[in-house]
Amino acid sequence: MEEIIQNIHFTNVWWAIFAPMILIVIDILTGIVIAWKNENFKSGVMRAGLSKKFGELVYILVGILTKFALGTELILYFTVGYICLMEISSLAENCDKLGVRIPEKVKEKLNNNKEDK
Repeated sequence: MEEIIQNIHFTNVWWAIFAPMILIVIDILTGIVIAWKNENFKSGVMRAGLSKKFGELVYILVGILTKFALGTELILYFTVGYICLMEISSLAENCDKLGVRIPEKVKEKLNNNKEDK
């Protein structure tokens, strides 16, 4: 197991694409399950959410372009890290709404205590 972990390198640009993409897809799926569970599936809400996800993908693309145009990876990895952090916190919120228990200290930091619009 240690050999596998040591051989994984997150320096490839493909990780900057696939890591946030995987998190985005899981976030979309959990959002759909929440809407289905609450019998509150609205196409307008889904379109708004998908447009935000598209914007995140545009940020990743801009980061990739700056990596090749300017020769710096800082903007790409900052953008990817920020998007992954947003998606992970969104997944934690969604899991909380689905009934998965999360620690109270984490729950306090999430937006679940606010009313959904």
